[in-house]
Amino acid sequence: MSRLFCGIDPGVSGAIGFVTEQGAFSAVLDMPTSPTTTGRKQVDFAGLAAVLREHSPAFVLVERVGSRPGEGAVGAFSFGHTFGGILAVLATLGLPHDLVQPAQWKRRAGIPPGADKGVSITTAKRLLPDATSLLARVKDDGRAESLLLALQAWERRT
Repeated sequence: MSRLFCGIDPGVSGAIGFVTEQGAFSAVLDMPTSPTTTGRKQVDFAGLAAVLREHSPAFVLVERVGSRPGEGAVGAFSFGHTFGGILAVLATLGLPHDLVQPAQWKRRAGIPPGADKGVSITTAKRLLPDATSLLARVKDDGRAESLLLALQAWERRT
């Protein structure tokens, strides 16, 4: 069985991407979510754990997220809760992982500062053409970014 490398774009609209030990596309899945009592979505951590158990990545690279300018306290708390939950799942499963700042991984991927999310989709399609059909919508930027993170996890394999 081939070793897989994983990238995680955190958040309810994020995704989990996988590439093979040859750096080829393997899979990409939207972040599993479940509704809350308020009707908002939240990350389904048990679902995330199931995805990671199924694919059993050799290494995971997670985007190190923080609060965004103009974001309210409730939104920042929710996003921090999600990020912490993702890290807890990785630790519980004993998966080797690291964090990377958005500016750092985007620079390595050749994405210029301030570029819109469409550039991530275009870049992922160019680098992983087998994933093109799964990156067809504007809202597939989370998928694209998780795959670009997975490629960088693969590059760190040694």
